[in-house]
Amino acid sequence: MKKAIYYTLLFLVVSMAAALLASIVYAIISGGSVTHTLGADGTSDMPAEVTLTGTIVGNIVLIALFLSLHYCPISRHYVRTKPWKVALWCCIASLGTILPSLWLEDHLSFLPDLTNGMKGMFGTPLGYLAIVVCAPICEEIVFRGAVIRALMNWKPNWKLAVVISALLFSIAHMNPAQMPHAFLLGLLLGWVFVRTGSVVPGIIIHGVNNLTVYIIASSVPGIEDMSLADLYGGSEMKALLSVLFSLLILLPALFQLHLNMKRE
Repeated sequence: MKKAIYYTLLFLVVSMAAALLASIVYAIISGGSVTHTLGADGTSDMPAEVTLTGTIVGNIVLIALFLSLHYCPISRHYVRTKPWKVALWCCIASLGTILPSLWLEDHLSFLPDLTNGMKGMFGTPLGYLAIVVCAPICEEIVFRGAVIRALMNWKPNWKLAVVISALLFSIAHMNPAQMPHAFLLGLLLGWVFVRTGSVVPGIIIHGVNNLTVYIIASSVPGIEDMSLADLYGGSEMKALLSVLFSLLILLPALFQLHLNMKRE
């Protein structure tokens, strides 16, 4: 348990340190005030590109640390089995989680949303690299490859390990509005990792999830202030039907994953 908490804290510390370093470097280069750039006076002059750069650097450092220190042992064995069916159903399952997640977020609107700084992160190559590529790889290595392994060594109860890792994963997002979706997605990612013993299927699910969010956020102006019903012209019935349709995609995909995943 101590190792799992240590890995989570390491993730948070490195991520925040990279973000802080990017902010300081930007302040120095731009010739502005460091305190103003960091928002100490209640405002912030920091462009989204600076935040994205900090995120990318932090993720790369974390990936290098966790692999070089063998916190997350990596093997090509699972990939060599060519699990194409698992990869396909991972993509479909991921797509099936998006609308139910948006619906859940709408009904938990009392949770504070701290993503105002993310509004400029979509629709750019740097945003794509940070959100769709780096984040899924880094977070799967940390929270599934390292955290779940540590929890399984602590207590060989895979269900408990999956739940705790999902909880730590949600907390690490540091945004109450995102935590419910992160927790539920973490359960799926943990289950897939335990069944396959590989971070690859989780990276696929995580990547497709982030890619879908990235595309939607880049294509629909002002979506951060919209509910799921707003996407359907304000129709709550259409929104609910879309959630039910998504579940008709998600549940069969989970069943197919159950049939096709084998612990390697």
